[in-house]
Amino acid sequence: MTHEMIPVFDLERAVAAIRSELDRRWSRLLTDRRFVGGDEVQTFERDFSRFLEVSESVGVANGTDALMVALRALGLEPGDEVIVPAFTFIATAASVSWLGGRPVLADVEAGTLNLDPEQVEAKIRDRTVGVIGVHLYGRPFEVDAIRALCDTHDLWLIEDAAQAHGARFDGRRVGSFGDVATWSFYPSKNLGCFGDGGAISGNNGELLERARRLANHGRSRHYFHREVGINSRLDSLQAAVLNCRLPGLEEDNARRREIAARYRSRLDHFDELSFLEDDARAEPVYHQLTIRLDARDALRGHLKERGIGSTVHYPHGLHQQPAFEGLDLEPADYPVATRAAADVLCLPMFPELTTGEVDRVCDAIAEFFSGHRTANALRASPVHAK
Repeated sequence: MTHEMIPVFDLERAVAAIRSELDRRWSRLLTDRRFVGGDEVQTFERDFSRFLEVSESVGVANGTDALMVALRALGLEPGDEVIVPAFTFIATAASVSWLGGRPVLADVEAGTLNLDPEQVEAKIRDRTVGVIGVHLYGRPFEVDAIRALCDTHDLWLIEDAAQAHGARFDGRRVGSFGDVATWSFYPSKNLGCFGDGGAISGNNGELLERARRLANHGRSRHYFHREVGINSRLDSLQAAVLNCRLPGLEEDNARRREIAARYRSRLDHFDELSFLEDDARAEPVYHQLTIRLDARDALRGHLKERGIGSTVHYPHGLHQQPAFEGLDLEPADYPVATRAAADVLCLPMFPELTTGEVDRVCDAIAEFFSGHRTANALRASPVHAK
C-alpha cells in the first residue's frame, strides 16, 4: 500500500481551516487599503493581550525584531552581558550581539533542555543586566526560579516565548512572568501567520510604550521622533491571518497535547529513546514533539524512506556556532547542550495531524528498533562472529 507523505508540519491544512474567513478579511483590506496599521492590527493586539492575560501587546515585523526592540526598550548598552540558554535558535543570542551586548551562554537542564537556574546563577557577573529564558519546544522553563534570581540580583527577564503561544506555568500564561515577552508568528508556530510577524507583550505600560515607539522609527507623533528607532511593524495582511487563527488556538493546543500523549503511550516503553520531561506545574503546548536517541540520524533516514518527515531543532548548540567563535566557548563547558544537539529529533506535530498518521509514525519507529535489535543480536552471535 502506498501512503502519502506525513510532513513535520503541513501549512496546506492550516490554510484550508481558515480560507473562507481569511478571504473575507483580505478582500476588505484590498478595498480599504490599510496595509500598515489599521483595524486588523489593533484588533489583534487587543485580542492577543486578552488571550495572554496581560495589559498590552505591540505587533512587530518578526520574532527577531521583537527581541531586539525589547532589548533596546530595556536599555541594553554596548558591553552589557545577557545570560541566554546554550541550546536554542540563534536569534535569542544574536539579538544581544547585534546591539553590542555580550551573550553569556548557560547550559540547559538535562531533563527539560530548558535554561538551568543553577547555571544561570553561576554566570551572573558585574556586567550582567538581564536574562533571556526560552520556553523551548512550547514547554515552559522554570520561571519561578529564574524570576527569583533576577529579582535577587536586580536583573530584568525577557521571556522568549516564540514557541509557546498559550502555554501556562502554575496556572498563568507564559508571557506574564518576565519584564517583557517576545513572540514569533512564523508560519510553523502554534500561532503563525503566512509570512513573518512578531509581537512584544507584558504588563509594564511604560516599557511597552517605548517598544512601540522604537519599532516605529522612534516616533511619538507624526514626523516627531523622540529617539532613533527602526521600522518594524506587523502588517495588516498578516494581522488578518492571526485574527483568523487566534480564536482556534486553545483547541489547536489541546489537540497538540492529545497527539503528544499518543506518541508517549505508543513509544514510551522503548528503552532506546526518551521523551523530554515536563514540569508538573506546566501546561505545555508542544510546538515540537521532541525525542532523544543515540541513533537519531539512522532513524531519520528510516522515517524518510517510509514517507515520514522529521527534523532536528537544533543540530548545533550556540556554543558550536561559528558566529560566536569570538566568545571563546568550549563544548566541554556545555555538556548538556552538546549532547542534545547530537540526539534530539522532532517528529510530525501539528493540530491537523490525524491519529492514524501518528500511529503510522509510531509503527515505523517500532519497526526501526525491531530491526536494530535483530541486527545487534546477529552481530553478537558466535555464528556471525565467524
